[in-house]
Amino acid sequence: MFRLITILLGCLLLATPHARALTPHQARDIYQRIRPSLVVVQYTLDGEFGRREISGQGVVVSEDGMVMTTLALFPPQLPDEQMKEFKILIPDDDETEIDAAFLGRDERSEWAFVKATGSHAWKPLAFDDLPVDVGDIVLSVGLLPKEAGYTAYLTQATVAANLRGPIPQVLIGGGSLASLSSPVLNAEGRVIGMVPYQPGQTPLLSGGSGGGGGSDPMPAITNPPRLFVPAREFLRSLADPPTGTPLRIPWIGCQLSAVTKQVAEYYNLKGVPAVQIGEVIPDSPAAKAGLRPGDKIVKIDGEALERGDRPEETPLIMIRKLRWRKVGDEMKLTVVRDRDAPPLELTVKLEEQPRQANQARRFFAEDLGLSVREVVFADTYAKRLPADTRGVVVAFVRPASSAASAGLRAGDFVTQLNKDPVTDLDAFQKQLEDFRRRNPRDVVVLVVIRDQKTEVIRIEPPQ
Repeated sequence: MFRLITILLGCLLLATPHARALTPHQARDIYQRIRPSLVVVQYTLDGEFGRREISGQGVVVSEDGMVMTTLALFPPQLPDEQMKEFKILIPDDDETEIDAAFLGRDERSEWAFVKATGSHAWKPLAFDDLPVDVGDIVLSVGLLPKEAGYTAYLTQATVAANLRGPIPQVLIGGGSLASLSSPVLNAEGRVIGMVPYQPGQTPLLSGGSGGGGGSDPMPAITNPPRLFVPAREFLRSLADPPTGTPLRIPWIGCQLSAVTKQVAEYYNLKGVPAVQIGEVIPDSPAAKAGLRPGDKIVKIDGEALERGDRPEETPLIMIRKLRWRKVGDEMKLTVVRDRDAPPLELTVKLEEQPRQANQARRFFAEDLGLSVREVVFADTYAKRLPADTRGVVVAFVRPASSAASAGLRAGDFVTQLNKDPVTDLDAFQKQLEDFRRRNPRDVVVLVVIRDQKTEVIRIEPPQ
């Protein structure tokens, strides 16, 4: 295994045409300086399939033990309450474990943070907002998977292009980058970026097969990342990270899409970055401000919208910029509504986005093979139900279970259990447990809303 690693790493360095710009001594110095700042973030996922240990790479970013890692290590679909027993592992001969706490996800920059609750002589990295240009040499230092002892390794590459988009990134060529959440440095050894999640890469350092579930034991070596994010795109996260409770993310409350070429020409917006309003949610900030479906936003606070590499990136860039605002901020939008009429000036007061599904409490009925959770705004909105509709939502159906055999599906909105109304999660749990205690072999009948239709699901309990 280690012979294979040595060969692969040698190939990566030899593939870099400008490798001679850095002497071996300089490269080793960067490697030795960065290595102590790399750690492993580990937690236990305690879900419907049992307990599983998850681990991925992180970077120490403060002297009190705060660690930044990719958001992909904590996918938004994972319920917060199922992530437990956080630890920070120091990759050394003794593999030191330090208890930690999950600070939260930062949707604004697509990174996440944990913080040590135990003491250690931390070696935080300092990031610099420095430009890079095509042809510049960059290096990165990452960790190999658990199977290779979390060994640190160095890569070298050349900048191939600067890309615009919702999150601007830098494309490399003539080499490679290290694993996800690896710091990226320039030839002077200044830390200028991080390797984010990208398709085809796994954030996991554990679980065999490199954590990716495939046959490749080290995907970051055989299929390395090719993009990194400049430091300026996450420095604000480091200055204002989550603190243990979900961030208050602002919300406008309407659908946003790119303006088509035909629409742009009709409204005399050819060459003008613009975003078109789709459905407007009733009583949302957009609705209160007077925005209507079909409106075209061309400016925010008097400034033109930012253009991406492709027209469809413009609304994504706008959404990301909105997320960096504060709840309660007022934002002036310049809107084109009618073809030959002057633009309108509308003021939107941003509100906090509704609670997300991963923040909702859950209950697992193991014998039936189903989990339900609390209702969030997205559930009622997607099914065109009144916002105060009572019930629970099916979050998980175990394959080959009684619930699966009965045809229950994730996303079903449960309104009745054995003809009794379901008001909330606690009521559902009590109703089901009381019924199963009195009638352990009787059918459980659920009334659910699915695709805006009412269905009756009869679940035969396991005999």
